[in-house]
Amino acid sequence: MLGRSAETVALARLLGAAVSGRGGALFVVGRTGVGRTTVLRETTTLDTDLESTCVAGTAAESQVRYAGVHQVIQAYRSDLRLLAAPQRELLEHLLVTGRQRPEDTGLAVGAAALGLLGAAAARCPLLLAIDDAHLLDAPSREALLFVARRIAGEPIAMVLTAEDCRSVRSSLRPAVTGVPELRLGPLDPADARALLKKAMPYPLRQFVAERLLAAAEGNPLALTELPTLLTRAQCSGVLPLDDPLTPGEMLRDAYLPGLARLPDTARAALLVPAAAGDSPSDDVQRALVLLGHAPDALLPAEEEGVIELRRGRLVFADRRLRLVIYHDASTSRRHAVHRVLAQVLQGAVAAWHLSAAHMRPDRAVAHAVEAAASAAAEAAPVTCAELYERAAGVADTDDEAARLLGLAAGSWQRAGAAEHVPVLLGRALELTREPALRRELSVVQARQRGAVGHPGSAHRMLRAEARRQAGQPVLAAQLLLEAVDSAMCAADSRAALGSAWQAYRLTRLGGGDLAESAAVQLAQVLALRGERVQARELLLARSAGEAAVALVGRAEVLGWLEEYEAARVLLDRVLGEQPGVEAGAGAERRATALGCRAWIGLWTGEWVAARTDAAEAVACAELRQENAALAQGLVVLGRLEAAQGRVVECGAVLARAAGVARAYGLELVTGQIAVAEGLLALGAGKFEKAVDDYERAGVLAHRAGIEDPSVAPWAANLIEAYVHSGRIAEAEREHGCFDAEMRRAGPSWALAVSARCRALLLEADGRGATGAIEAAFHEALEWHARGAVVFEHARTLLCHGQWLRRTGRTPEARVALAEALSVFSVLGAVPWEEAVRSELRASGERGGRTSCGRLTEQEGRIAGLVAGGATNKETAAALFLSPKTVEFHLGNVYRKLGVRSRSELARTYGAVGGV
Repeated sequence: MLGRSAETVALARLLGAAVSGRGGALFVVGRTGVGRTTVLRETTTLDTDLESTCVAGTAAESQVRYAGVHQVIQAYRSDLRLLAAPQRELLEHLLVTGRQRPEDTGLAVGAAALGLLGAAAARCPLLLAIDDAHLLDAPSREALLFVARRIAGEPIAMVLTAEDCRSVRSSLRPAVTGVPELRLGPLDPADARALLKKAMPYPLRQFVAERLLAAAEGNPLALTELPTLLTRAQCSGVLPLDDPLTPGEMLRDAYLPGLARLPDTARAALLVPAAAGDSPSDDVQRALVLLGHAPDALLPAEEEGVIELRRGRLVFADRRLRLVIYHDASTSRRHAVHRVLAQVLQGAVAAWHLSAAHMRPDRAVAHAVEAAASAAAEAAPVTCAELYERAAGVADTDDEAARLLGLAAGSWQRAGAAEHVPVLLGRALELTREPALRRELSVVQARQRGAVGHPGSAHRMLRAEARRQAGQPVLAAQLLLEAVDSAMCAADSRAALGSAWQAYRLTRLGGGDLAESAAVQLAQVLALRGERVQARELLLARSAGEAAVALVGRAEVLGWLEEYEAARVLLDRVLGEQPGVEAGAGAERRATALGCRAWIGLWTGEWVAARTDAAEAVACAELRQENAALAQGLVVLGRLEAAQGRVVECGAVLARAAGVARAYGLELVTGQIAVAEGLLALGAGKFEKAVDDYERAGVLAHRAGIEDPSVAPWAANLIEAYVHSGRIAEAEREHGCFDAEMRRAGPSWALAVSARCRALLLEADGRGATGAIEAAFHEALEWHARGAVVFEHARTLLCHGQWLRRTGRTPEARVALAEALSVFSVLGAVPWEEAVRSELRASGERGGRTSCGRLTEQEGRIAGLVAGGATNKETAAALFLSPKTVEFHLGNVYRKLGVRSRSELARTYGAVGGV
């Protein structure tokens, strides 16, 4: 039994005990359709050592006294001869006449039934399976429960089933019956999916399957019947599903008899909450009155537990009952209810009921529903998409229906439900031959290709459409900018550059947000391809506008150009975190802005803030299903985990990022993942693994045409991994290319690591003079002093300290190593911190709280102000820095001076050269 392993174990245990002479009973309780009868039927096959007998209660005999006991006597009539005369005569009279004698009490009937079962069990252990015990006549139910409570010493098992509803629960709960209860709940999601897959007549689109699963809520009967009622077109999503879904005969037969105990007025009134769905009870009550029902018409249904009030809303206790009641009513009655609900309710819900009240095309209704969809676009994109679809259903022309279906497709795409889009676009393109509308639909189709993991295809389609729109330069430029995004997702910077130049030429003579966006996107692509000078000139040629997309893009380029503070100012402005400035971004750009700020924090050593921003970017991107922003946020987290040596966490985050990259064709992310994996291996001393990772990253970067080291910093790390692996010739060849490229237009930190690699190579090949190596390290440190990439600076200090120690210059080595240690400690870069400590031990350092070297000029200024009583905010204002930068440098000061608080800093600062 699918999803019923725990229940099977409990039932098998009961049967096994009965075979051993320890009888017992169990009530299997569950809602309609949950599988009580299936469980009972399967129970009879669990143990072949028992003789099974099945009886069942029925509504037709629920008022016939002893009809249930009659079934039991009939099953064991051959054993009546074994009973004592009084019991035999009592049961024979019941069997023949169907009535008890005047002198026979209920106790006597129960005792006789117990005797009959005991006599039969003497031949063979018994299983008495009683289905729908709640439908047994009351005397039979009492007699059989009497038996169930007295079979502990007999080889008899009794399994009874009953419906879990309010009218039954009070009389058949364990405290009343004395029989333990096994409650059957809905199937768990995995088992529900498996059962749906077995039942579906045709392959189901994902969103169709999700709709069925939501309606069934794990109910096996619904899961097996609802999909069989769908056509092939409905299963594939080409035609919409009924709302609510149409139940079949099995669901109707299972649920309708339970309504028979309600008065006709209550059954008629139930159509209103069935049509209203999840609407406020006050609105349902108003609709009832307008439709001519009594105000208390639903009271009997509430008392029977058919409907209940939850958080001010009238809902069905079992959602399948809503389907049955709705579709059991005539079409005219349903339409009448929907018309009244459209008057009573407001907004999108009212529009939905308005469309449900009309089967034929109606221009006025279509326009009203479209207006409600447009109003819901920003706050509720799913509702917006559904309303556009419903408006298309009542449109009066094919072209109008196609236009509305195109709007629905675009809304589903913005809602992140891309699976709906191709189906709707296919329907729309079949309906219309109007050229302009078909072009609009083609644009949506291109966007959908990018959303489902084919960004390269999306780029080609968008470019082709831009060419067709040559007479409309604004629209063509917008399409080209979208094409640039698609090409970058596909890691095709060459294609992106061509589209970016075209968009820039179309907009450069104009102004406004579109021209700003085109200039910024071109600068982004140029910077990615290593053309940093041109990128800077483009940014300087225009002042920053107000459009969030352009501000975030500008900040990203500024970060690559090492203008970190300027980039932060723009991002804070976008995110509304700049004092006195309101947020410039809607929710659609928040994840991207946070991800960009996280990257900057990663480079500048503000790793705590970077982790916070990246985690928020991931959460925001997940919520809005922005896959590129999600992957970028995950990559930042992966880089942080790698640098801090958190192997398990790094693997988990990067695996998740890789899954997103594969699903949506994000080739650029694939290369960044390889860089993070290489950093983890490098920190752990697994140099051959690091070589493999960085070589893979290099291949991807070359294929994409990405030259900027800030985006994919693989080359310098590959050189270092080659050196540590003894592959000097490969390291020299790679360094020659990298050094030439960085000297042409590289950032200061990249020039620094290139000089560091030169020093490592000079030492490794044995031909470098001490002076040349020293000069290379000094050049690297000078370049580092011009920038703010603290992690790479600390790595250079580590390499320099290692070389100084190996050449016997121990005091100088300790100074360099101590400064590297202070940075790695603040960053939490554990593998690198341990490497420094190992070198310090090798140099004879014995720990203790010492000054750990001299303070830098900036650290000295900050230490002096803080020691004098200034707060971080006051210090930042005095030195024209951000509070986060002060916090970072202050951490270095604490480490170097061996202090833990501001008061200790004030006392000890003068002793190490402070004022």
